[in-house]
Order: sequence, then structure tokens, then C-alpha cells
Amino acid sequence: MLVVEKSTSFFSVALAAIFMLLLGCASLAVADPSAVDGTPPITGGEAEKQNIVPQAPSQILPHEAYVPPPDTPVALPTPAPEANSSASQSGASSASAALDGAGAEAASRANDREPTPGLLLFKRTRDLSFADPLSWSVMVYKSRHILVVYYKGRRYQTYHAVFGRNLDDGEKEYEGDRRTPEGVYTIIETHRSRRWRWFLTLNYPNLVDRLRYYELVDSDVIPIHNGHVVGVGGRIGIHGTDDPVLNHGNVNWTTGCISVDNDVIDQLHRLLPVGTIVIIKP
Repeated sequence: MLVVEKSTSFFSVALAAIFMLLLGCASLAVADPSAVDGTPPITGGEAEKQNIVPQAPSQILPHEAYVPPPDTPVALPTPAPEANSSASQSGASSASAALDGAGAEAASRANDREPTPGLLLFKRTRDLSFADPLSWSVMVYKSRHILVVYYKGRRYQTYHAVFGRNLDDGEKEYEGDRRTPEGVYTIIETHRSRRWRWFLTLNYPNLVDRLRYYELVDSDVIPIHNGHVVGVGGRIGIHGTDDPVLNHGNVNWTTGCISVDNDVIDQLHRLLPVGTIVIIKP
């Protein structure tokens, strides 16, 4: 009789344990969405091996992530009325023909009255490619006072810019010559600036700059200061302005950097990731 009671008790405990195990498995199946739709879960490591790119939420346009705080609004280009489409096109083409001197800023704004191919492509982006530095590039034309941003090879926007204050606006040769360098560079850092809002640091001097500098040293072109040859320089970048009047007046006032309007630098520091290529032309 005692044996029968022990067997019954053991059977009841075992049955209860099996029931709890089944209940736990059902809970896990409901809690795991991949178990509901039959798709096996994937780890971060497996996703990396399979080169799977995480998708951004489809209901959020990528450009909305770049809207600045309310105290620094950024005006995106708005389409011109259809009735004036021919007039706007003729105005844009005439503005493009005058991309030098004080008309550069007005020309760039005229070109951006309608959404550009790059801006339209940016709005259609649904994956994380907008955060890839290879998706962006910047062309800077010193003599035309413009900075052009490209997204995936298509023009995103054209901005007005000013440069180093040296009247001999050639290549930068050494520290303190107040020239803006020319060549191919990369954004290596972005940080907040008390004076210029944001500072996008370029990798000046690069290898080409250093080789040219050493050649100039051997040719006794580099000046001597306190018994030493002046260095090659550094801390060149793209930044805002603490005197917007100079920028609007098309005055080259920096010591070698590229200065844009403050609302523009607010956009650029959000758009351009570290690693973006910046090509500076004469």
C-alpha cells in the first residue's frame, strides 16, 4: 500500500513538472516574434557575416533626423509655383553663369529653389546608407565661393563659402600663411565650437601637403621664426562664422579654414559623417 502511494505521488510531481515545462515553452514562443512567424532568430554576429544591413523605420524619412533644435531652424528648398516654372528655370540658368564674386550666394540659392536630385534621393532612402561616409562627398571651389554637397553622386545642395584672407589665394604652404589648402581631404572629426558653432576638422596636412612642404623647406621658401622653420600647420576645417556680415559680403576672412553661414554648418554637421571626402579646388 505504501509503495502504491509513493508511485502515485511521484507520478503527480512528474506530471506537474511536464505541464510547467510546456507552459514555459509556450510563453517563450509567444514572447519571441521570430517564433510566431516561423523565422528563426538571427544574432548580430550572424547578421554581420551575412552582410545584412538593418533597415531604418519606413515611416520616418532619414532627413527628419537632421532637423535642428527650434532655436536654429533650417530652411529646406521649396518648389517654385508651376506657373513660374519657366521663369525660375531661366533665372537658375542665368544665376549659374555668374558663380563668382558677390553673386555666388544668390546663385546658389537660385539653383536650390526646387528639390535637387540628391535631396530627392536622400528623402527616398530607407536604409542606413545615409550614415555611410561613402554616400557623401563635398566639392569646394575657392574662386567661385561655393561648397557643393553630393549624396550618392547626385547634387544635394550648393552653399556659399568664404576662405583664407591671404590675397595670394594659392595652395597652403605653411602655418600662418592664411591660405586655404587645395587637394583631397577627409573629415576626421566634428565638434561643437563656441565661436563657430560647429567645426568639421579635415586631415590637413595630408601626405601630399607634407611632401610639398619639405620640398619648400629644401628650397628655403619657408620663413624662419625665432630661429626655426615655420611648421606645416594644421587644424583646418569647415566651420560657421562669428561675423555673418563678412560672409554675406563675400569677404575672405579666415586664417585658412572654410567658413559657411551658421544655418549651413548646422546642416553639414548633421549630414556629413566622419570619413566624408572633401575636395578643394582653386
